Amino acid sequence: MKKKTENLAWLVLTLSLFVCITLSVGIPLAVRGFVLNSTRAMNIELHAQEGTVTYQAPGSDTRVVVESGHQADVRARSLVQMNEEGQALLLFYHPDQAEIPISTIQLRGKTDLAIGNIRTPRFPVSPLPHLIELQADQAHKMQVSLAGNGRHAELMAQTPHGLITLEEGSFAFVIEQLLTEFSVNVGRARVTDPSTDRPLVLVAPQRTQMTQEGLGGIYVGETDILRNRNGNFEEPNLEHWVTITDTGDPQESGGTVRQAKLGDRNSVVFFDRHGQSHAETRIKQELSRDIRSAESLRVQARVLVGVQTLSVCGSLGTECPMMIRIEFTDEAGGTLHEWLQGFYVLDGDNQDVCISCRWKAQHIKIPAFNVWWDYESEDLLPLLREQGIRPAVLQRVEIYASGWTYGSAIDRIAILVGD
Repeated sequence: MKKKTENLAWLVLTLSLFVCITLSVGIPLAVRGFVLNSTRAMNIELHAQEGTVTYQAPGSDTRVVVESGHQADVRARSLVQMNEEGQALLLFYHPDQAEIPISTIQLRGKTDLAIGNIRTPRFPVSPLPHLIELQADQAHKMQVSLAGNGRHAELMAQTPHGLITLEEGSFAFVIEQLLTEFSVNVGRARVTDPSTDRPLVLVAPQRTQMTQEGLGGIYVGETDILRNRNGNFEEPNLEHWVTITDTGDPQESGGTVRQAKLGDRNSVVFFDRHGQSHAETRIKQELSRDIRSAESLRVQARVLVGVQTLSVCGSLGTECPMMIRIEFTDEAGGTLHEWLQGFYVLDGDNQDVCISCRWKAQHIKIPAFNVWWDYESEDLLPLLREQGIRPAVLQRVEIYASGWTYGSAIDRIAILVGD
């Protein structure tokens, strides 16, 4: 009897020791695994700008129309659709950081886009990236900006022709039934060849086409004339650029220009000014670039408006909080012309077109403050030739803020010439 009791005691002690060791090792490992691998959903906003923009919530058969100028909060597994006149913005935010989105997606034209898994790490010590998964069956034009804001970010876009994985940067898609066109403006991406399932890395300014049969060639085709002239603002002290400030009231400041890092962006140029009268804060670069043999001319930029007190672009359409101007001479006598494009956020009764300019391009409304906007112009040469203007030499480019009180920024600018 004594022997049985002793054996039972040893068994209890052994089991207790095993349980103690298991708990002392297992609980920290379980907690560590939870902290490193736990994720949560991002916040997603859909801003409708023009045309018919709808979304369909997961598990619902009802399509909800988002009226122009309004926004809706959507969830993962939702379906976003637009007609030919549609234009909208999708913003993906960290749930605790609502100032700057992790990703901005600009949609134009007929679109059929399903939002998939949208996750971000729950704890800062996690090594996991921000992850956005999309199923894009159709997109007339889709521009994607991705920034981890201190953490690696990935966006996986599944098209009818293959998978494209984006890292931090700026990218453009055209997705049709038989073809996907894809280009890298900034950053890098992995394109999976559907014929071999092998990934291919693309970097700026490369582009390609993809069908169900396979991947097309890799093209460049255009020259960015600011590529080696600090168009990405990574060289210190605004190398190649000249800073100019003007004010209508000598008692007020003409504003400041500063170059600084912002999140994952190595260098951003900020334009700041506080006042009650007109002022302009600008940077300028002389170009003297002959483009008489050019086949195309486009402008790309990534801009942001954070503060604006004068509505739209002022009474004459010349006072946007962010503007880009290119001055050029023509082939017929060297007359000086300008191309102008403005960006604003604050609505009002003022002008969204420069009424005193020969170039009557409509300024662009960015849907919200502190949102990076990827801009890409049409080919400017046909548009200018329709007005009887044949550009000969690009003389200079200016980037400036204008108005009363403003705060704006530009991350990069590219002037692309196709030969």
